[in-house]
Amino acid sequence: MPEPQPVERSMLRISRRWAAYSRLVVTVGCGSIGLFLVEGTRLLTAAIVTAGLIAWTLVFCLRLLRLPGGEPVGGLWLTADLAVVCGVLAGQYWLIPPNSVPDGTGWMNALVAMTIVSYQWHTSARVGALAAVLLVAGYWVGIEGATGGEGGTWPAPAIWLLADAVLSRGLFVMVRRGGRRADEVLAAGDRERAAAEVSRARRADEREHLATLHDTAAATLLMVGQGTVPRRSEWLQQQARRDLQMLDPEVRAVRPAPVLDLATMLAETTAAGGVAVSYRPPQTLMLPSMPAIAIRDSVREALANVARHASVSEADLSVQHDHGRLVVEIRDRGRGFDPSQVPLHRRGIAESIVSRMHRAGGTGSVTSAPGRGTVVRLEWADA
Repeated sequence: MPEPQPVERSMLRISRRWAAYSRLVVTVGCGSIGLFLVEGTRLLTAAIVTAGLIAWTLVFCLRLLRLPGGEPVGGLWLTADLAVVCGVLAGQYWLIPPNSVPDGTGWMNALVAMTIVSYQWHTSARVGALAAVLLVAGYWVGIEGATGGEGGTWPAPAIWLLADAVLSRGLFVMVRRGGRRADEVLAAGDRERAAAEVSRARRADEREHLATLHDTAAATLLMVGQGTVPRRSEWLQQQARRDLQMLDPEVRAVRPAPVLDLATMLAETTAAGGVAVSYRPPQTLMLPSMPAIAIRDSVREALANVARHASVSEADLSVQHDHGRLVVEIRDRGRGFDPSQVPLHRRGIAESIVSRMHRAGGTGSVTSAPGRGTVVRLEWADA
């Protein structure tokens, strides 16, 4: 049988504890009450045997409670317990009133019934069946001894006791199957969530790769095609080298440091742009790598848009960082545009700025109007 998983193991532990506690309660309660029904010379014997039975049951049940959830009891412990209980059942002559009829209504019936029931939760099916037969046999020997060979309504008690064993075993099997089924459902859910996370990560990586491709090679080629920069300018050669470096799989595979200096990153980005940028960088601005890279790349895309579309050669960059909230703005005084008229296939703003900031846990927005320039606003807050 496979190793029990968390839910099945927990259900086994709880149900087996219930079986151990139930048997202990029945033994202590019924054994103590049964002493009030015994009189004369049998009382001392009954008291000693009952006290010994209660003490042993307490020790045995404590042993059961210390077992791991999926481990059945066996070996010497089980053999000793069977011997003790069968011995007590066989000695009913000394433990019940002489005028009582042991027909399944005395406390011995409760003892044997609960012992048989609890065994089905602590043993394998074969051991549980064998234990039930032995306990019924011990009970029958005790009845024969107490009645002088006249077993009363026997074998009706035996039939009911064996039926108790079958029903208890069936309930145990159902509980175990229910726990195993719950584990299977949880495992399937974990696999689905893991697959969804992998799919989301793959899609995010693809989007980031496409955004990087748009920001680098596609943007540079578009600027050349539009005549924004001369084909043989020094800036174009340097930009082409930077584009190739950013698209290099080995470079992209290198994990950045956990914390980066955004001030240095923005200074390098503005120096490499195709427009003059008015920017007063702070001395240092340490941010987690993901938002820092997203802000840098969004600024680069915003400056590239200024060079391509604004018909100006200057832009302003401002950085405000206060109480864990960071706001970066790129402003130009160019010809502007109507954001609602941007074709759907133009993904520069939507993917390279807005979606990129969203993936990093921030926000990005673009405000513009014809003849009034453009403002790109990037926001990120330290949670």
